[in-house]
Amino acid sequence: MATADFDHTMFEQGNNAGDETLLVKFFNKPKENKAKTLEEGRPIFDDVVYVDIRVAGSRNGHVCRPARQGDMQRFPRHYAAFKNREEIPLEGTPLSEWSLVTRSQVEELSFFNVKTVEQLAEMSDGNAQGFMGLNTLRQKAKDWVIKAKEAAPAIRLTEELRVRDEENAKLKAQLAELAEKVEALSTAPAETARKPRRRTKKKG
Repeated sequence: MATADFDHTMFEQGNNAGDETLLVKFFNKPKENKAKTLEEGRPIFDDVVYVDIRVAGSRNGHVCRPARQGDMQRFPRHYAAFKNREEIPLEGTPLSEWSLVTRSQVEELSFFNVKTVEQLAEMSDGNAQGFMGLNTLRQKAKDWVIKAKEAAPAIRLTEELRVRDEENAKLKAQLAELAEKVEALSTAPAETARKPRRRTKKKG
């Protein structure tokens, strides 16, 4: 049987042996906030801190997941380096998730620290003058945010109905299963009657 070329326990927080040989990186990764998405009627993302841990010299020794408090304590030097270059956590709809802008526009706006549709919609007239055609794009962002807010109640209701239908379907399935068991018990053959004990004749 093949053996791994790394120690699996190296990824466990309680094992600090060999930590200096690990390649560790903390980074932000956008994750959709379901509650805020339903509330606002548009996709809202929050930045979540992830940790990527790799074993030097191994192609398979790799784990990438949301960072835990223990990871930050275990790798303080790497976490400090991450914090020193950390940007303000993103909250809103990333421009990269908005179909009304091109990839080049996303990159250009990001260079000027405009990374969400909400930030674009709230740009001042003075800042907008530096971009060709940005006033039109900014107005589209404003209209999109307004329409999304107006549609939010209907979206929440649709989601609530979907969840309710799923719960009702599960309940119906459980009731049907229970009815089948009851029917099976009621139609089961009656227990075989016990045979009467044979009387023995007295000798007389």
